[in-house]
Amino acid sequence: MGNSIVNPKRLESEGSAVIEDADVIITHIEVNDRHGVGKFVQMMYLGEPGIISIRSANLYGGDHDLGGLAFCIQHENKARDAVFARVLDTMGDNTARRIVCIPYFADDVRTALAVKEIYGAALCTYLMDDQNVCTRDGIPDELMGELLAKSRLRLAISPEMLRAYETKYGYKTWFMPPLVPCRLIPSRLIARPGTLESREGVIVGNIWGAKWVALLRETVRDSGVKLRWYCNGGFRWLPCRKDELAADSIIPCDPPKDEQLIKILRAAPFAVVPSGTLAEDDDRRFLAQLSLPSRMPYMMATSHIPILVLGNRQTGAARFVEQFGIGLAADYNRNAFIEAVNYITRPEVNLAMRKQALLASARFTDAGAAEWIWQSLACGEATDRRFEDLMPKEGPLSHEGQ
Repeated sequence: MGNSIVNPKRLESEGSAVIEDADVIITHIEVNDRHGVGKFVQMMYLGEPGIISIRSANLYGGDHDLGGLAFCIQHENKARDAVFARVLDTMGDNTARRIVCIPYFADDVRTALAVKEIYGAALCTYLMDDQNVCTRDGIPDELMGELLAKSRLRLAISPEMLRAYETKYGYKTWFMPPLVPCRLIPSRLIARPGTLESREGVIVGNIWGAKWVALLRETVRDSGVKLRWYCNGGFRWLPCRKDELAADSIIPCDPPKDEQLIKILRAAPFAVVPSGTLAEDDDRRFLAQLSLPSRMPYMMATSHIPILVLGNRQTGAARFVEQFGIGLAADYNRNAFIEAVNYITRPEVNLAMRKQALLASARFTDAGAAEWIWQSLACGEATDRRFEDLMPKEGPLSHEGQ
C-alpha cells in the first residue's frame, strides 16, 4: 500500500450526502465473507444505514462490502498529531457518534482513538483476536491499555480472551461469542440420516498456521479417515500443493454458499477443527490460545454436527466443545485421532452430542445482537446476561505460558 491513504469508495461517494453521527466500524482488513471477522461484521452491520467502515490493510485485493463509506488508512508509526490529521482529512465533512473497534494492528487502535477524541464518539472495543497478551510483536501495551481505558464498553469473543485481558489490564470486560444468523438455526434436532460407518469428515474455513497444516497432514495420513476441506478464504496461503493435501486424504473443496454448506454439514458424521499446540514452535499460538473460531458456533447451531478439535485442550476451541458437550479434543497424533474418530462416530455418542448442540444453539442467535451492542455501549455495560450466562461456571481459567 505504500504511504498513501486508500479510499476505495471515495470516488463513488463524491457528491453524495455527508454522513453525520455515523457508526464507525474499525477492522484490520477488508470486510467480506472470506474470513471469520468479515462474515461476523457483515452479519451484524451489512445494510445498516449510517455506517462508515475503516480498515488498516488490504489482504483481499480491496474486496470490501460494508458501509456507505469505506476507508483504508495506514499511519506508519507517525506521531499522534499526524494520526489525528490523517483521520480528520479522511473523514472530511462526515462525523461520528459511535465506534466499534475490532483491533488487530496497532493502526486500528490509533484510528479508533483519533475518531473518539476528534468527535467525542462512544467507543466499544471488541476483542476477537489476541494481538497483545500472547504475542510479543502485536499491539504495544501502551496503546492497548489506552484503548481499553477509553472504551465505554469492552467485549471479548471467548471466556479465555476475557479473563486474560481483565487480568492484565484490570478493566471490566463482557463476553460476546461469535453468533449465527437466526434464519439458519433449525428448531428441531438434525440427526444425521443413515449409518455412521463413513470415515469422511469435513473441515470448514481457514487454517491460519502453516505448522497446523503440517501437523494435520501427518495426523490424517494413512489413518483411514478422509477430510473434505471447504475453505472460504481459498487456498492461496497453503504451505503445500493441493495434490499433496489430497494424497494425505485431505481434499480441498471450493466453498459453497451457506445453504449448500449447511446441507453438507448436516450429512457429515463429524467436523474437524485444527487448532494450536500452544508449544513454543506454534506459529499461530496467539490465535489458538484465546480466540474462538466463528465457524464453531456456526457449525454447531446450523447442523448440530459433532466437532473434533485437534491440538491442546487449553485452546479456546477445545474448551468450547468440551464445555457444551458437542465434541472432543485430541492431540495431533494419528492413533489419538483414529481413536477420537471411532468414539465420535459411535451412534449413541454422535446423537448425544447433537442433542447438546440443539440445546445450546438458540443462545448463539444474532437476533437483536447489533442493537444489544449499541444499547450496552450507551449503558457502559451489558444490558442483560444473554451472553454472560454462557460463560463456564468453573473457577478461573488457566493461561499457562502467557
